[in-house]
Amino acid sequence: MLSRNTVLVSICCLTYNHKAFIRKAIDSFLNQKTKFKFEIVIGEDCSTDGTHEIVLDYFNKYGDLIRVMTSESNVGAINNELRTISACKGKYIAYCEGDDYWTDPYKLQKQVDFLEAHPDYGLVHSDINVLNQETGDVTSAYNKTNHIQIPSGNIYDFLMRPGHFIKTMTVCLRKELLDTYYLSNQQIIRQDWRLIDISLWLMIAQHSKIHYMDEVMATYRLLPESMSRSQSPEKLFAFHQKIRAIRFFFLRKYGTLEENRKLIFKNYYTGLFSDGYNLKNKKIFCHGKAGLKKWGYKLTFKQKVMSLLLSFSGTTQ
Repeated sequence: MLSRNTVLVSICCLTYNHKAFIRKAIDSFLNQKTKFKFEIVIGEDCSTDGTHEIVLDYFNKYGDLIRVMTSESNVGAINNELRTISACKGKYIAYCEGDDYWTDPYKLQKQVDFLEAHPDYGLVHSDINVLNQETGDVTSAYNKTNHIQIPSGNIYDFLMRPGHFIKTMTVCLRKELLDTYYLSNQQIIRQDWRLIDISLWLMIAQHSKIHYMDEVMATYRLLPESMSRSQSPEKLFAFHQKIRAIRFFFLRKYGTLEENRKLIFKNYYTGLFSDGYNLKNKKIFCHGKAGLKKWGYKLTFKQKVMSLLLSFSGTTQ
């Protein structure tokens, strides 16, 4: 039996240079209506734009609810996430980075009610709205609008398919699973992926069921410049390589359906083809092209045009 003073959920919020967004995020946490106690653990990685001061202001006002993990110098995204997760005291962890926010004041209560009633499920997540920060346009209920069907249950093989099916800002999971199968797994921790989320969902899916709630609980901000969306071909290539490395790690260690294996390799070589073109790097481009040919995939008309254009442009090796 949990005491009313026991923290049941830790909200893990990572933030760096989110001055324009962090208040919206924290307010959406404070607006949660629950029958249990929760805490807000903010990992603030020495922002230079005023985010640090805003976070401390909230801490001074809500010190009974908010704890801040920070340091005298920047520690980087992965170390910031690891120290923040380690500081979380709750039975469950709910994620939301400082540039996103929750829209449903009953999000935590709904998700915890499900997890408490279904001990064989280790993680719950939901649909989102997508806000284009540049244009102000909003795509409501992204999965439903785009006819993306998200299954529940034992979904490891589904998650191995190329794509981002679990949106981090909607997740609530059992901390015990994270501690047991992820943070204590040295094979995982020593990887230089810089993307904990995808690898964490796959690891949890290996050891428990995952439930999808078909309702909107959060808003994801689509920013003009981020890890996954950048004007820099070099940054995008590095990001794509991390995702590819994660799927190949799980493919080697746990395997997957043969149809997924084919999709993973097709996605890998198609990605190298596109990244090589954008980088004007003939070596990467040709590696992708050769891989597609090896797996029996014919180039699309667009890919043939790209190949022709690259042959006439200046390239690097």
